[in-house]
Amino acid sequence: MKAISFAEFGPAAQVLKASEWATPDPGPGEVLVKLHTTGVNPSDVKKRAGGFPNLLDDGPVIPHSDGAGVIEGVGSGVSASRIGERVFVYQAQYARSHGTAAEYVAIDALRAPTLPDNTAFDVGACVGIPILTAHRCVFADGDVADQWLLVTGGAGRVGHYAIQLAQRAGARVIATASNEADALACREAGAKHVVNHREPGWGRQVVEQLGGSQIDRAIDVEFGAN
Repeated sequence: MKAISFAEFGPAAQVLKASEWATPDPGPGEVLVKLHTTGVNPSDVKKRAGGFPNLLDDGPVIPHSDGAGVIEGVGSGVSASRIGERVFVYQAQYARSHGTAAEYVAIDALRAPTLPDNTAFDVGACVGIPILTAHRCVFADGDVADQWLLVTGGAGRVGHYAIQLAQRAGARVIATASNEADALACREAGAKHVVNHREPGWGRQVVEQLGGSQIDRAIDVEFGAN
């Protein structure tokens, strides 16, 4: 199979190489997915840049943890009925060297949930880690119904999903965005109010929208930038 890998740390244009690799076989409890798309998370960029110094100790790494495709094979303990199923995958490169920047990936069947037919593969590749992170951010402390949530950087992937999840759970969401296009994306996701975090005094704008209430939870995955 064809794959992209790196054997040293550095900028993508300098260290990412295309080459032929052996197609993996699905082990017990695994599925073999023919990938249509691969997703790039900030953690993937940090790994390639050297943020995990021991990452290359066992040789080159095929990067990226998220992706989407179709199951072509199954290992023992997995029903053959899953063959042909559209799936998204997450944490493919977690604690190992084979991620989704390849034509195929063998992965734990539990990390390959069904991708609905009405969801494109490119969307599926953006669902994994971002939506899991968003869900954890929103619900880690319990129910959010009737609460006020502040989501900074609401047009980012995690923020975008956090707004949707919170709104569907009955929360009232105030989001921040740095331009009108991003503000529109926040509103379409379900934000009740949007303020520009690059404007002086934006915190006062948030307080004004609360009408005497307070923020119950704040979600920020890029501390300081927003």
